Amino acid sequence: MFDLRAIRAAWLGGAFCLAYVVLDATSGPEARHQTIAPVWHPAAGLALFLVLRCARQAALPVLLAALLAAAITPALPERPAFSLLIGLLPPAIYLAVGTAMRRHLPGSAFHASHQGLLLWAVFATMGSLGGAVAYATVLHGPEAFATRGWLDVVARYAIAETAGMLVVVPICQFLLDGELRAAYLGRILRRETAAYIALMAAVLAVALQRPAPESLVYYLLILPLAWSAARQGMAGAVTSALVLEIGVTVASLRPIAYAAQMPDVQMLVLTLTLSGFLIGIAVDVARRASHELRHSLRLAAAGEMAGAVAHELNQPLTALSMYGSACERLLARGDSEELLQKTIRAMVAESQRASEVLKRLREFFRTGTTALAPVALPALVGDMLASFADQAAREGVHLETGPLPDACVLGDRVQLEIVLRNLLSNAIHAVASMPAGIERRIAVEAGVEAESVWIRIADNGPGIADKIRARLFEPFISLKSSGLGLGLAISRAIIETHGGALSVEPGRHAILKITLPAHSGAGERTT
Repeated sequence: MFDLRAIRAAWLGGAFCLAYVVLDATSGPEARHQTIAPVWHPAAGLALFLVLRCARQAALPVLLAALLAAAITPALPERPAFSLLIGLLPPAIYLAVGTAMRRHLPGSAFHASHQGLLLWAVFATMGSLGGAVAYATVLHGPEAFATRGWLDVVARYAIAETAGMLVVVPICQFLLDGELRAAYLGRILRRETAAYIALMAAVLAVALQRPAPESLVYYLLILPLAWSAARQGMAGAVTSALVLEIGVTVASLRPIAYAAQMPDVQMLVLTLTLSGFLIGIAVDVARRASHELRHSLRLAAAGEMAGAVAHELNQPLTALSMYGSACERLLARGDSEELLQKTIRAMVAESQRASEVLKRLREFFRTGTTALAPVALPALVGDMLASFADQAAREGVHLETGPLPDACVLGDRVQLEIVLRNLLSNAIHAVASMPAGIERRIAVEAGVEAESVWIRIADNGPGIADKIRARLFEPFISLKSSGLGLGLAISRAIIETHGGALSVEPGRHAILKITLPAHSGAGERTT
């Protein structure tokens, strides 16, 4: 019976060797020690990726591929045996660099942070330099150490190897890693990708007409590179870097008058590539932080909403209990069926009300949607003040309420209660911390102004420090020593979702004001 794993390993090994040889033949050994065109070695990146992926199991295919490439495109055609010996140098470098990277940068850590990127670039550069020194020494002999020819070989070899490692490894990871591939393709399969590739091609077509030191057009390449990295993160930066290298390779294969200066172009491209990677990582880090912040806000909203939902469910559940007891008494007395049916219908209505509250809660956490309905201002504010009456009394806080206009807003009552609950809780906490003997007072007022309804909550507590006032509604800014600093951020988000505003007014004490669009229709029915 055939061993499918062995067949698969042999097939993948053969595919790697073929790809390595093709890439090596495309760039050619001249990229590493002669002065003619190609100036990068993508086969180095492919070999390093295999080592990162398969560890020691990559040693044999990398060695075979390097020897095969050295036989097909020998470094010194007149000395084939010596060329094979030279071909043994790259596999040792790839294994050493890959082992170090696996130890210090597991998985995709090298493109997850700036520190990982810089460490990865250092490993690639140091490995390339080590290989370049060995290659130049074997090629020219120890007696040529540090001569002009020796240094020229070191520079060209190191540039070619570094370019191949920096560009090819991440593109292989994005395309061959199942978890990364879908996200990568989702970002780059857009029209703007074709646009910045076309812009790169146009800039290269003009810039490559003259050597890099003499043409300022090369520096325009930063525009599409920064565009791709800023819009698509590391995925765009890697894609644009690959396009740049392919463009330089294609151009360098054409007969040009300044072939000896092509490494200058490659150094510029490497600098632009690293700049693009730094931008791309910054964008990816910011996106992850934004996603984590939204997740944190959603979890914090769960805690804030739990109190409002408990208050909202308390009434229907209490009513259900009372109606159930009434039904038992009606059955025991044998009262009329009509009265019993009326009581049962009331029970059904209260259960539907509780179900609607839970439905709105589920929709909020699943999609973040807001269920809008007419909410009477007196009922909204009055119920919330009543729910805080006992706590205020325990803390010695006097709740003052001005006249509540007969106005109505269009909103989600549960979410609006979250905001009021948060503001009242903050106000009570603020005044409760004041020394004994000082009056503790919270004033709640409401009114109608033009087409808006406003609610103002003011306390006579210690107030808000100036350095915090400007950032009061930012996440993780809290007035409480034990607070998470998410309540006011969530409250402002909820009010803004309703088309209103939550602001802090100037003054010695804390004064927060909610402004909501007034609703001209009939208010909610109260029973």
